[in-house]
Amino acid sequence: MPGRYSYTSPWSRGNDPWFRIGQIDVTTTVGLIGLGIISVFVWAIEGRSHEISLKLLLDPQRVQDGEIWRLITWPLVNQASFWTIFLFFILYMLGNQLENLMGRRTFLYLLLAFTVIPAVVVTLASISNSSPAFIYGLRFVELGVLIAFAAQFPFARFWPGIPAWGIVTVIVGLQFLDALQMRSGLHALTLLSVAITALVGMRSLGYASDLHWIPALPISGNARRESRQRPKRQRRFKKNHLRAVTEFRDRHTEKEIDQILDQVAEDGVESLSKDQRKRLEQHSKELRKRRDS
Repeated sequence: MPGRYSYTSPWSRGNDPWFRIGQIDVTTTVGLIGLGIISVFVWAIEGRSHEISLKLLLDPQRVQDGEIWRLITWPLVNQASFWTIFLFFILYMLGNQLENLMGRRTFLYLLLAFTVIPAVVVTLASISNSSPAFIYGLRFVELGVLIAFAAQFPFARFWPGIPAWGIVTVIVGLQFLDALQMRSGLHALTLLSVAITALVGMRSLGYASDLHWIPALPISGNARRESRQRPKRQRRFKKNHLRAVTEFRDRHTEKEIDQILDQVAEDGVESLSKDQRKRLEQHSKELRKRRDS
């Protein structure tokens, strides 16, 4: 059963692109990885001085001096190495899954949260700390995507059969040990901020429903979804009836999709029939249209 040990998706190409370059659909995930690849070439070309990269990475002292663009650009500094390319590969696989689930716009907002919130937290924490510290690299954003994926699909299998929650526990633990070894409190604070943002963000967006102990913030997306489910007394009987039928159909569809996702988590993608894959792809497109409208 090769499908048990991976979580690649044959319908991941169904993500709505922002635009196209030739035959390439530039989704949120593809765009982010494209920027990451460009940053690797920049790192290699600029030489040991790294003049461009030093202008982009997160330097809290520089941010306090007014260079606020660093709050957003710091993930776009990536060293040229095998592990960076491997990071892009993992980010592509998991990012596609989440973008397919959420839609391009919501996933973009989540990535921005992984970028801006930890940067602001680290900058504020460094006000009372004059020692220099630099934060950079897509690995922090990738860690946020991995945590978000595991929160939504905790039992999805990775090679060699390890569930997503187990992979996340090991990786996050190793990252914190690395920060402890370097005696880098700001590094550890960045990791903690990314993890909290991922968990609270997924709950606030209406996902990761099994994590009841994680608080969910009342953001506008959830408010709109809840308001659509709440009946309005002033509507005419005909509209109420149509809405009731629609809600019943939506509940039935959600139950069907939940069963399919449970099957994927247990037995892998390859266990799905053609009808099940078609049904899941159709449901994903409908969700993206609703959230992007």
